[in-house]
Amino acid sequence: MQPQGTENLKSKALSGSIWSLIETFSTQIVQFIVGVILARILGPKDYGLIALTGIFTAVSMAITDAGFEKTLVQKKDLTSIQTTTIFYINILLGLFITLVFVLLAPFIATFFNEPKLTTVLQVVSTGILITAFGQTQQALLIKELQLKKISYSKIASSLVSAVVGLVLAYNGFGVWALVFSGLSYQVVNVLFFWIQATWYPQLKFSYASVKAMIPYGMNILASSIFFFLNQQFNNFIVGKYYTKEQLGLFNRGNKFPDLIVSVIQSVVLKMTLPLFAKLQDEPERLREAVKKTDKVIAFVSFPLLILLLVKAEDVTIFLFTEKWRGSIIFLQLFCVVKLFEPFITVQRELLLSQGKAKLLLKIFVVTSLAEMALIFAVIRFDIIYVVLASLISRAGQYLTYLILASKRLNANWLDEMKWLRPYIFITAVMSGVVLLADYALHLSGIHIPLFVKLAVELGLGVASYAFLAYKFKIDEVSLVNAAIEMVLKKFKK
Repeated sequence: MQPQGTENLKSKALSGSIWSLIETFSTQIVQFIVGVILARILGPKDYGLIALTGIFTAVSMAITDAGFEKTLVQKKDLTSIQTTTIFYINILLGLFITLVFVLLAPFIATFFNEPKLTTVLQVVSTGILITAFGQTQQALLIKELQLKKISYSKIASSLVSAVVGLVLAYNGFGVWALVFSGLSYQVVNVLFFWIQATWYPQLKFSYASVKAMIPYGMNILASSIFFFLNQQFNNFIVGKYYTKEQLGLFNRGNKFPDLIVSVIQSVVLKMTLPLFAKLQDEPERLREAVKKTDKVIAFVSFPLLILLLVKAEDVTIFLFTEKWRGSIIFLQLFCVVKLFEPFITVQRELLLSQGKAKLLLKIFVVTSLAEMALIFAVIRFDIIYVVLASLISRAGQYLTYLILASKRLNANWLDEMKWLRPYIFITAVMSGVVLLADYALHLSGIHIPLFVKLAVELGLGVASYAFLAYKFKIDEVSLVNAAIEMVLKKFKK
């Protein structure tokens, strides 16, 4: 019989996962539909400009957090004065960084040879300060696995953002439709965090109360900065050496695979750090939690990313029209790159839960610098080599984190890779079925609408994958069924 604390933990984790599932699918469906419509109205250059601003805002978000979000989640004994002090530190950092970008925007625009970037970056940078007001509240909700409240915030924010973006785009505002869509999301998200919060800051500040937390937070901060630098470095280098239209195509190719991975991370990986942290002193249970997480990720991500890779051309033309044809090759390559990312995140979160932030930083610095050096070496040849360099880097990161994390679990890293073999096999068979169907339709000479062709081929792929998963008795089939039933029950309530 399991202890009552274990049952409560399971209940909280399961409830949190269900609400993450509801939130993620609700927001991503809205964002996906709106994204398709906006991509049909706007051009690659508009998205290229937004991608350039993302280079700086993504890194800035990590700095304003100062590594405290994960510190708040990881720390068991947290006082009110510590939480309040962290809140004010986030605000001060947010204000400082916003002012820096407002002043530096003209010089950044000159560097990228894009005058319009000045005003766009200045306006977008205000979102850094806005987000800082909600970072502490979000961290506390994650710590207590109160993901239902986060779900409400994200769903409301997505709906408002969608309306703002579509109205402005249809009225000819161009890139500003994307700018104010993003800002409206941030404003509404923070407002909902404050409305639902059970904690509010006091008029107190004590650096001494958080001084002991600084080393752990700084290691996470540095790691996060390198993570976002590494993540945005591709956009930086492509934006500098190639046209904004090419950057827009490059960025569009990354969007779809990134959407799939972000859904998986929101549903599954959002739970990993608090769950791993609570199990950090129980190696056997921790190992089982990691194994189950890896298997769920493989079961969902492998078929989605590989189906997208195989049908990249048809999906792109159908959804975004011919003007985005140049993004197809990037879409296919990014599907392979993104296969590694959820597993890398699992191993990173495992090391963080063990308090190994400093080790994590060292690993990430070395791998990030290696990837940047490789990109610098190949950028002059062709834009495609940027993605190939990222693929090599992700594979290297995965193996590095896997080997180190396995030692923490007293497990063999090769055994951990064996967990994924059934999913690789049934995904390969599924892709073969889709390719054969495509070839058969081509040989038949029958002209059918692209939508029907996609529906038939993707339907065959999903059906073959489900059949093989059932025949091979993949555990995650029953888990997905249980999750669907629980979601339906939540809605009925």
